[in-house]
Amino acid sequence: MTGRWIHSVLILFILTAKLQAEDRTSERTQILKKLEDISNLKSPAVAADYDGANIEQFVPQFASDLKLYGLKGVSVQQWNLREGLTRVTLFEMSDAPAAYGAYTLQRSKLGGEPTPALIGAASFQHAGGLYFWQSKYAVHIEGPASLRDQVAQVVSRNILGRSEKPPVSGYLPSENIVEGSEEYILRPERLASWAGLDPQALGFDWSAEAARASYRVRGNSVQLVLLLYPTQHIARKFADALQVSAGTFVKRSGPLVAIVHGAPNESIAATILDDVGHGFKVTWDQPPPGLGLGTMLITIFTFIGIALAFTVAVGISYGGLRVFVKSRYPNKIFDRPETVEIIQLKLLQGVTDRQIGDGSGARGA
Repeated sequence: MTGRWIHSVLILFILTAKLQAEDRTSERTQILKKLEDISNLKSPAVAADYDGANIEQFVPQFASDLKLYGLKGVSVQQWNLREGLTRVTLFEMSDAPAAYGAYTLQRSKLGGEPTPALIGAASFQHAGGLYFWQSKYAVHIEGPASLRDQVAQVVSRNILGRSEKPPVSGYLPSENIVEGSEEYILRPERLASWAGLDPQALGFDWSAEAARASYRVRGNSVQLVLLLYPTQHIARKFADALQVSAGTFVKRSGPLVAIVHGAPNESIAATILDDVGHGFKVTWDQPPPGLGLGTMLITIFTFIGIALAFTVAVGISYGGLRVFVKSRYPNKIFDRPETVEIIQLKLLQGVTDRQIGDGSGARGA
C-alpha cells in the first residue's frame, strides 16, 4: 500500500513539473507564433527551448550570469530563407529588471551601437544582429536588415508588461552619460580590476547590486559605479573600508555608494557625484491615534443630518401613502366606521348638574 502511494506521488510530481514547463514555454510560443503573419516566416526550420538545466549548451559565455539574474527559459526559432538565415531568440527572465540585466550583459560583452529607431525599451545592433529589451524579455534577432526590423516590430508588439529597470540603475545620472554604456551587475567578477578595487570587498555577498556607466565630461571619459546595499549601515561599512587610488572619488548617500574613476580632478568628479542621491520615502498606513474636536463635531452633525433626513423622508412617505389610499379607497383601509372608536370630549354640550342627595330626602318623597 505504501509503495503504491509513493508511486502515485512521484507520478503526480512528474506531471506537475511537466505542466509547469509547458506553461513557461507557452507564452514564448505564442509570441513566436505571431511571426507567421510575415509572409516569409510561415514555418520555422529549427525550433528549440532551453532552461537553466541546459542553457550552457546554447550560450556558454552567458549561462552563469543568466541563471544568476533569474532565467526562466529560452526559445529559439530559425528560418533558412533565400535572403539569408533568420533566427529569433527570446530570453525570458523572472522579471523586467532581470531582463534588463541580461540585455546589458550582452551589450557590454558584444559592444555595438544604438539602432536607428528605438525598439522596445532599449535596443542596439551588432554584427548583423539586433538586440532589444522589453518587459521580462531580452530578444536577439539575426537576419537580413529589412526582415530583421520587421520581425523586431512584430515581437515587440506582442510582448506585454512594464519595462522597469533595477532600482540601482535608476540612480544613474542621465546628464553626460554615454548612450548604451549602462550595465547592471550582480557578480563581483564583472568589476574585476576596475579602478584598482578588490571586487570581493565590495559586498556582493551582502546582497549588494551595482550599476555601471560611462560619462563624457568636458572632453574626459569618466566611469561611474553605483553600489546599492540593503541598508545604509551596510553601505557605510563598505564605503569606509574602500581604499581608492588617485583619480577615484567616493560618495555615500544612504544605502547608495557612488565611485567615480578616471576623473582628472575633483571638479569633474563632482559634476557626476552631485547628481547622485538616494531619497527616502516614508509612508504612514496606520490610522491616527484619535479624532480631533473639529472632526468629531463634523461627524456628529453629519449623523444628525442623516437621521433627520431619514425621518423626514419616512414621514412624508407614510403620510403620502395614507392620503393616497384614503382618496382611492375611502373608508376601506383607514378610518373604517365599524372598527374605529372615537373618543369625544363634547366641549360644546351643556353641563348637567347632578348631585347625590342624602338618603332621608329621597325616602320622604
